[in-house]
Amino acid sequence: RAAAPAGDAAQRARVVSLLTDGATRVRSAMLRAVAMEAKEDPFAKVKAMIQELIERLLKEAESEANHKGWCDKAMSDAKQKRDYAAEEIATLNEEMAKLEARRDKLTEALADLEKEIAELTDARAKAEAQRAEEKKENKETVDEAQAGLDALTMCIDILDKFYKTTKKESVDLSLAQASPEDDAPDAGFDNGEAYMGAQAESGGILGMLDVMKSDFTRTIEETTAAEEQAQQDHLEFMTESGKSLAQKEEAESQRTAQLQDTEQKFDEAESNLESESKKLTTSLGELIELKPVCLETGMSYEERVAMRKEEMEALKKALCILEQYAKYGPEGAGDSC
Repeated sequence: RAAAPAGDAAQRARVVSLLTDGATRVRSAMLRAVAMEAKEDPFAKVKAMIQELIERLLKEAESEANHKGWCDKAMSDAKQKRDYAAEEIATLNEEMAKLEARRDKLTEALADLEKEIAELTDARAKAEAQRAEEKKENKETVDEAQAGLDALTMCIDILDKFYKTTKKESVDLSLAQASPEDDAPDAGFDNGEAYMGAQAESGGILGMLDVMKSDFTRTIEETTAAEEQAQQDHLEFMTESGKSLAQKEEAESQRTAQLQDTEQKFDEAESNLESESKKLTTSLGELIELKPVCLETGMSYEERVAMRKEEMEALKKALCILEQYAKYGPEGAGDSC
């Protein structure tokens, strides 16, 4: 019996030393507490406490492994959503910048086309009005010249017939009554001579009238030619401007369709950007919530696993020493543990 207490003291000291060294090495408050209990408590109580702690550590390891798996999946999912949303936002921002530039360019092009179409339409309307006025003036000029020409032609015809007729006239003197010669004024021709008109000047008069006639004719011809040329020029202008107007209106229609398509795509991209921004905000919130649960735990998962392993080994070795001592006595508690 005297040897038993001495053997107990030796094994107790060995267990306490083992637990204390382990506690110091891995900074384990639990091993330190068990070492304190092992200094005074009976071996049976210490053994029961160590067994209970080993079971608790095993459960903690399983629980923490499950927690680690959950954390890894939750963090991975949140990071994946964050990264995907960030990539989508970058892509959408780039796309919207291009769409915005295209929208501005199309808007400017449409404004230019609208102005050009308005100017061309106005020019065509003015050309039509000017052509109608010019045509009216030319018609009036031709009508007046034609009326003058017709009247002058009639006049020339009458005078020509007059001069030709009077040149052949003679007077029948048997019908004339005798009268004192001093009583009658001088008529410019002899008695018995018929009045034949100013035959000497007739050529000059008719010549002057012919000049006037040619003036009227020239006015009619020049005005008619000018009218035909003006009408031709007008038709050419209306044809060319009509082609240009049609092209610009077609371009306006195409640009309008392109602008509507661009604005629709921009609105869709803007809506998608808002959706992705919400996803990014949500994923960042999830990461913030997971941080204290999965990251800010005092030490890493690997460090906790290593520490728990050290604790388990120390506890198992201490339990082995106590069990070997209880079974074989001081001689049995050798280096087998």
